[in-house]
Amino acid sequence: MVETFTFNALTNHEEVKKENLKDDLGADELMFYHSLRANLELLQKKPKLQTIHYILDYSKSSR
Repeated sequence: MVETFTFNALTNHEEVKKENLKDDLGADELMFYHSLRANLELLQKKPKLQTIHYILDYSKSSR
């Protein structure tokens, strides 16, 4: 099993803030973004903490 992760210490938060892509969009692209935004927010999942623990326990038992 391969574990992949990103260190938060290595992420330059100031650069991430500078790369606000919505500011660089044209009118058509902005309309397209706003039409998709609602559907994308519906796809965002927020699992219960218990579900996360079940997954972690299962992965630890599989090792």
